[in-house]
Amino acid sequence: MPSHDESNAGGKIEFYGGYEVYDKNGIDLTLLRENLKRTVENRLANNARGARLANAMQEAGRRLRQSSPNEEGRRIVIDASPILQQMATHQVEFVVIGGLAMRIHGSAHITDDLDVCYRRTPGNLQAVEAAFAPLHPYLRGAPPGLPFRFDARTIQAGLNFTLTTDHGAVDLLGEVSGVGGYDQALAQSIELEMFGLKIHVLSIDGLIAAKTAAGRLKDRNHLLELEAMKKLRDADLPP
Repeated sequence: MPSHDESNAGGKIEFYGGYEVYDKNGIDLTLLRENLKRTVENRLANNARGARLANAMQEAGRRLRQSSPNEEGRRIVIDASPILQQMATHQVEFVVIGGLAMRIHGSAHITDDLDVCYRRTPGNLQAVEAAFAPLHPYLRGAPPGLPFRFDARTIQAGLNFTLTTDHGAVDLLGEVSGVGGYDQALAQSIELEMFGLKIHVLSIDGLIAAKTAAGRLKDRNHLLELEAMKKLRDADLPP
């Protein structure tokens, strides 16, 4: 008679108690359910802890290889609270998108940057400049010492910016693939309270549209989790 291990070889993993741990795509539903019980602040705090662990593991691997740290290895773990506080204080019009938006909705995904879609009106560009000035923004990946000035004129001349700041990496996007500009992102957002602020966050459906349009490998993996989150959300909605 085959053992339990032999009878399940190559098949679905069974867990004690018969609970559904993974969906058909391998998404851990238990992690999503636990995240959905947490506050937004706790979800982001767990993200920071996970990012610090990932950075520590990368540093350990670098020491093992006896290689020099690159820029990615020196990146600051994202601390979203002071960045969002600055943007709210200066009344920047923006929507949180990307990996941190996924995390806010309850994703188990770990991210080390803050992605936002910002409104490109003259007044808002001035507000973005004022909000980021104390954070010492600089072009991420650029050689140190370039004469970079992140002001309204620079923002107007560009569209999308990848920045380093005193509190971590920030991606400022004027347009989001599959969604559009700020107005379209706002229309597909929900307003949530976090850190004592009311922040617009791209909805799960909006994130699905953005990830589908981007089409990168990591986006396809994120889509599987977003679809699972959507099913859990819809299952909890009143009839």
